[in-house]
Formats: sequence, structure tokens, C-alpha cells
Amino acid sequence: MKNKKLILGVLVLSLLVFTACGKKKEKEASSGEVDPQAVVEEAQKEVEEADAKTEEFLAEFTDEMNLTGSWQDEVSQRATMDVEKFETGTYYIHIHWSSGASEESLWEITGTYDETSGMLSYENGNYSVITWDENGKETITEEDVTKGSLMKEGDKLRWTDSKIEEDGLFVKVSE
Repeated sequence: MKNKKLILGVLVLSLLVFTACGKKKEKEASSGEVDPQAVVEEAQKEVEEADAKTEEFLAEFTDEMNLTGSWQDEVSQRATMDVEKFETGTYYIHIHWSSGASEESLWEITGTYDETSGMLSYENGNYSVITWDENGKETITEEDVTKGSLMKEGDKLRWTDSKIEEDGLFVKVSE
């Protein structure tokens, strides 16, 4: 994270110095005088403002987020996610996706949330499809291992998984 900030800071500083030099040239052209101290102060102020905006932007994606609770897919509203955090920092996630009255898909996922990336990635999620016949008899019609990630987007979670075509965007409905 510090390396990202350092690189971003150097880029912002370079841009600000370039901008300040352009302003300096404009000022020289119009008045013929240059105040080096004023140029430095202006550049420092712009760097501080840019740093604050960068921190705010990065925090939106990387700060600690309380994933524990119940979530619902805001697009389809057919999927729910229950998340529990263990003392070790590992999360257990159960996702239920209703495909219709007689079929549902289930995921059981474990993983650790990485504050630096703002993601919880997994390689070994358990996936199954369950169907019911007209008598209510349950049958597991598919089982597989799946991989994907959960990524913080503001106060929402974007879920990608190898078994779904489109991402799910979940909102928290209860703690």
C-alpha cells in the first residue's frame, strides 16, 4: 500500500510541478516577474490537496469493511449471502441463488479479506445445484469446485465467480 501511495504521490507531484511551471511561465509572460517562493508554496498546497483526494479515493476500496451479516443481490434480488467471520480473521460465506421454484444454486466459500487489495479471493469454493421433483424430493444435480472474489465497492460487495456469467452486486440487509 505504501508503494502505491509513493508512486501515486510522485506522479501527482510531477503533474503539479509541471502545472506550476506552466503557471510560472504564464505569470512571467504577463508580468515579467517570478516569485519562486510563491510557486513552491502553491505546488505544496496542490500536492497536499491531491494527497487528501487520493487517500479518500483509495479508502473507498481498501479500508476495513465489516462483511459479517446478511446481504442481498441488488440487481436480481434472487441471491442472498450470509457471512460469518471467525476469530482467525477467516470468513465463511454461504450464497443461495434461486433459479426458480424447483432449483437453487449454493456456494460455500471460505477466505480472508485483504485490506490492501480490498478483496476476498477464493480458489476452493464448494458449488452445488439442488433440484426438487413434483413430490418435493431433493436431488443434487451438480457439484463442483469454484473460484472467485468479493470486492468492496463503497458499502456494497461485488461478487465474481467462475460459475456465474455476470457479477453480483450485494447490499447489506442486516448485521
